[in-house]
Amino acid sequence: MREVEAFSYWPDHASAIQGFGGRRRSPDPRYCFHTMYNDVRPGPARYVLQLNGVKASHGELSLRVHAFRPPDDVQISLVAGSRLALEGREGDLSVEVRFVALRGVVYAFYGYFSEDTDIEAAHVHVQLHEYEGDDLDHVIDPPRSALAHDPQRADARPANALIHAGGASIHEPVSQDCTLTQLAALGWREMVEERSPAAVMRFWREQVSLAALPAYGVNLSGLDGVLAGPVSADMKTELGKQPFIIRQVEDPADFARAVSFDDFVDFLLWPEGPKTNADVQQRQAWVEGALNRLKIGGVAIIGLSYRFHNALVSSSAATDHRELSRNEIGQWAMRLIGKGFSVAPLYFAAEDDLVCDDDDFASFALIVQRQ
Repeated sequence: MREVEAFSYWPDHASAIQGFGGRRRSPDPRYCFHTMYNDVRPGPARYVLQLNGVKASHGELSLRVHAFRPPDDVQISLVAGSRLALEGREGDLSVEVRFVALRGVVYAFYGYFSEDTDIEAAHVHVQLHEYEGDDLDHVIDPPRSALAHDPQRADARPANALIHAGGASIHEPVSQDCTLTQLAALGWREMVEERSPAAVMRFWREQVSLAALPAYGVNLSGLDGVLAGPVSADMKTELGKQPFIIRQVEDPADFARAVSFDDFVDFLLWPEGPKTNADVQQRQAWVEGALNRLKIGGVAIIGLSYRFHNALVSSSAATDHRELSRNEIGQWAMRLIGKGFSVAPLYFAAEDDLVCDDDDFASFALIVQRQ
């Protein structure tokens, strides 16, 4: 554990906690603290904020761990976060934010008041707890993909935008639902009437996967990718026209055998995604196991089927719940961000625009990039 100076990033900016930070008024009146970017030992890590002598009747403190990989990164990514309600708080407070540190990446801890507050405090301390294991020499770092340097990625959507504010387009996809609006815009509305919803959703997942490749820069000659699970002959034909190398793994359960622990790929296409009737931990293991084979900068497009009407908040503890939900997809996104991935903003459509099958299962495409 080491102490980190809480106000070192903007030493002149006064904190919204009176008496802390610099002497100049901050441009952001809700600014609380911001550490310098620190090298962190690879592995599990956590920042801890300690506030002593707190008095507050209202407000909320939001905490963020930001990261970037010098000298190449052009944007800062959100990798973890937390919130602390301040209503009626008095005494000493401690809150931690956990993340997984990667080699070559630097991290900073940032706090701001997401709701107005009258907080007072006697002391503000930040601690950084790093991995203390002795097995770092056995950690295999993934190589950098050409996608990490591709200038087409310079205008990429911000990695810290978790929710997509606009509409969804299949030509410039984010992590999004299959909707009637998208199908109609492409002249596919008749398909909805002529084919079963399940067939329409399979077709959409393949089309959005193909569209995401150029949208996220996956069109460079020589890229090495994996196509997981069964796909249509039309999709195989389209992929065969591309300048990259792609190998197919028919059964995703064989992914670990097809891509060994010391082998990494530039991109992953998994239109069918993990089984919908597996438990939460199994789904996470399948998805994270596949994503761990991406190079730095590598991109994955994964199709998901989830039950739209399921309101249960899934978690790693809810192992008896076997159907994917929107809540679990959102939790996946935050979990992946905390593990060093960037997730394209999530777009969940209104119920009347969703394409659902007879069992109320909707289709979703999750787009992830390794940072």
